[in-house]
Amino acid sequence: MTPIDCSVVVALNPHHNDLALVLDSYVGQTGAAMSFEVIVVDGGGRDHADRTYDDHRRRFPWTPIRLLSIDSIGRAAANNAGARASLSRLLLFVGDDFIPTPTLVRAHVELHRNILRGAVAGIGPSFFPDMLRGDPFRCWLEDSGLLFGVPFRLAAAHWPRTFFYAGNVSISRATFDRLGGFDDALHDTGDDFDFGLRLRKDGGCSHFLPKAVAWHDHALTLPERADALRYSGERAHRIIARHGEIAEWAKFLALPLADFEAAAADAEERHHAAPDAVTRIARYQSLLDLAFAEGFHGIGANADDSIASLRG
Repeated sequence: MTPIDCSVVVALNPHHNDLALVLDSYVGQTGAAMSFEVIVVDGGGRDHADRTYDDHRRRFPWTPIRLLSIDSIGRAAANNAGARASLSRLLLFVGDDFIPTPTLVRAHVELHRNILRGAVAGIGPSFFPDMLRGDPFRCWLEDSGLLFGVPFRLAAAHWPRTFFYAGNVSISRATFDRLGGFDDALHDTGDDFDFGLRLRKDGGCSHFLPKAVAWHDHALTLPERADALRYSGERAHRIIARHGEIAEWAKFLALPLADFEAAAADAEERHHAAPDAVTRIARYQSLLDLAFAEGFHGIGANADDSIASLRG
C-alpha cells in the first residue's frame, strides 16, 4: 500500500454551516507528490450527514473522504476515533465549520516533512469571511484573540509557541498517542486546551502556518458563545485537578459569582446610556466572563440567566 502523507480528521458537531461546501473543499487541495485521506467522524451531531456525504461521493467519486460513524458523543471522542482509524503517521484535525483553502493540507505536510524530531504541532489560522465579520461581536471576538486564544491576524508578527487548538492543527500520530489523545470527558470544550498543556509539559511547541488558512463558516452569536464558555467553566475544574493552577482562570478562583454579576449589570447599564464601541466591548467581555463564572461556580450550562435575554 502506498503511504499516505496525512490523515485529516473532521469531527462533526451540531453546527449549521454548509457541510457540503466543507467536504467539496478537500477535493480542491493542491500539492505535488502529496497523498492524504479525510476521515469525517459522525457521532450523531449533524442531521443528514450521511446523505450529504453520499451526495458528495456522487459528484466526486475520487474523493479522499470517508465517513466514520461512532456511538460516542463530543468532539474529543470523535477526534480520537478518527485518529485510531487513520492510515498516516501525520494527523491533521480540522473543525467541521472550517472551509480549507487549497493549500491547507499541503502546508501542514510540508512542515512535518522538515521536522526531524520533537513534539511539534502545526497551527493554521482561521478567519471569519467578510460577510460574517460584518457583525461587531464576531469581529471583536476574532480580532481580540478571545475566540481561539490568539489573534490570528497578528500571529505572523508574534507567535506564542505554546498555543494549541483543535480547529486547524497537525501533529504526528506517535506524539498524539504518547500523550494519550484528547480527554473524552471534556467533550467539546477544553479538550484542546488540556491537550496543549500536556504537549507543553512534554517539551513540545507549535509552529504558525500562514498558508494553512481556513474560513470559519459559523455565524457565531453572543448567547451561543456564552453557552460554550459556561460549559468550559464547568469543565475547568477537571483541567485544574490535572494541571494545577491556570493563570488565565485565577480571577474565577479568587472572586465570587456576585462580583461578575455586578460587573455585567454595570456594563449593561453603561452601554445602554452611551452605546459606543468602548461600552459595547466592555459589555461583551463582562457577559462572557459572567458565563464562564456561572459554569465555574456550578450554575450550569442551561442556566436561565441574563445572557438568554440579551439584545443582539
